[in-house]
Amino acid sequence: MKIELLESLLTGHSGIDGEHRQIVDAINKVSKVIEDGEFEKCPDLLDDFLKICAAHFKSEEKILAKLGYPDLQEHIVFHRELTLKAKAVRVLCMDCHDPQSIRRCFDEMSALLIEDVVKGDMAFVSFLIDKGVAKSRLHISFFEKPNFPADKIA
Repeated sequence: MKIELLESLLTGHSGIDGEHRQIVDAINKVSKVIEDGEFEKCPDLLDDFLKICAAHFKSEEKILAKLGYPDLQEHIVFHRELTLKAKAVRVLCMDCHDPQSIRRCFDEMSALLIEDVVKGDMAFVSFLIDKGVAKSRLHISFFEKPNFPADKIA
């Protein structure tokens, strides 16, 4: 199973979104080796995943600190909690010969990404937009009149 980073989950900040794509790619690499039955590759790929996440958290925290994000300390604690969870997933995945264990790892990795993006990062999207460092994800303003043909609206 392959996961994708939906447009609705983008922050609008090219650096942060690029890092989220790297995390998705790392998860999808694990998924691929699971599908191929190459379980012996999982420990290294999970280590890569943890390194990518750690670098992302550090980078994101640096961006938010530079901008003066008021809830930065809470976000740092959130990242630390995610890191602990990710390390627990790594321990869970030590048995690389059990397909069910590997599948649980993939599910947990996916859940961590979703938790980071949805729960953590969506909280600061409007802050980034207000600071002018992220593009608004809204394509139609509430004040714009939609350009729909009158005969197509029912």
